[in-house]
Amino acid sequence: MTAATAPRALEIRPLGDDEPRATFDALARLLADAYPIMRLKSAEELAEQATRLHADANLPQTRWVVAERDGGLTGAMRLYDYTMNVRGRDALAGGVGSVAVARAHKRQGIARALIAWYLDHYRERGAPFAILHPFRFDFYRALGFGYGTPVHRYRFAPATLRDDGARGTVREVRAGDADAVIACYERVRATTHGLAAFQRWRLERLLDEAVLRYVAVEDGGAIRAFMQTSTVTPDDDLARGRDELLVRDVVAEDAQYRAALFRYLRSQQDQFARVMIESQDGALYLGSTDPRDGSDQSVAPPAGHRIASTGQGMMYRILDMASAFAYLPAPASPFSLRVDVDDPFFAPTNGTWTFRFGSGGASSAGGAPLDATLRIGIADLSSLVMGALRLRDLIRNGLAAVEPRAMADRVDAAFRADEPPVCITRF
Repeated sequence: MTAATAPRALEIRPLGDDEPRATFDALARLLADAYPIMRLKSAEELAEQATRLHADANLPQTRWVVAERDGGLTGAMRLYDYTMNVRGRDALAGGVGSVAVARAHKRQGIARALIAWYLDHYRERGAPFAILHPFRFDFYRALGFGYGTPVHRYRFAPATLRDDGARGTVREVRAGDADAVIACYERVRATTHGLAAFQRWRLERLLDEAVLRYVAVEDGGAIRAFMQTSTVTPDDDLARGRDELLVRDVVAEDAQYRAALFRYLRSQQDQFARVMIESQDGALYLGSTDPRDGSDQSVAPPAGHRIASTGQGMMYRILDMASAFAYLPAPASPFSLRVDVDDPFFAPTNGTWTFRFGSGGASSAGGAPLDATLRIGIADLSSLVMGALRLRDLIRNGLAAVEPRAMADRVDAAFRADEPPVCITRF
């Protein structure tokens, strides 16, 4: 390739407040090509999407970032500022979504360049963690993102849901309830590792969606639980009595308020054959007297009836080693740990650190005498610090090593979370 034909340097920049409409026209086309699920097929639909993108350009806590070369749009991503509960304390977490590369510019490193810009951006702002929903696990693991908590889709017959002990009054959420819903969510978020704070503009849009119904439990003049519901209709127009109710974002301050939500779902048995609940709670099947999903399929015959479909959820990445480790709790007994981290993508988290695990948690220890050494890749370390994976499982699968081996249980216990991280935020 000669200098005359070589592509010019890639420029990555956030969209400004006074960005011309033409930029959003190009962005709408780029997203339509990258995400066919958007089903933008006509010029009118593309124009409407560009208008929405333009109108949303200055929403709080979110911003579009674009990649350009030779004056043309080659890639884009959307960034989100989140406040995330990490083991009982709030942390800034940088989210990224809608990562897209123009078809004519594939395989030129543009997506990797966008993600590198995103990591630098949030590290410079002091965020300990980056988060995303992956479109390809292999791509994002290669960039240092580790697995989060799996998501399960349960399909219960409504009449089997347990509603014993239900408390409160069930009603539909109205547009004016946004503050009360957020207040309920924040009370739950304060005690739930991994939950990210609601962005108010997003909640208001969801409450305004014609196909969604938010149902709440009210008690003592306050909303104490809520969930999002929508109808799933079979593709066969002749099917009758097979509609299903899809339930997302089940948030409840205690088991009695959740039972009230389940009582509402039980009452829908005359209309819906199944209630599909999406949840990261691996024990949610205990909320049904018969957790079989209605498929009559055996996962492991003769007795392994299928009770859920499972998918991988959020992915997490450490951006700053010292600040991420500061969220770990105090161990049962103090020790010093050297951590050898392999991170070929992001230099700030590649190398060796020494931490002292003591009464104040984990802190940088410089040249302290060592009790153990942990060797691990950044993706799996990110999962470990977030409590999404156990060190013992990583060791068993050859993804981490502790020396001396006699220290493995103590090191494992230092990273263990009471509950794995939960996140119901989609972006």
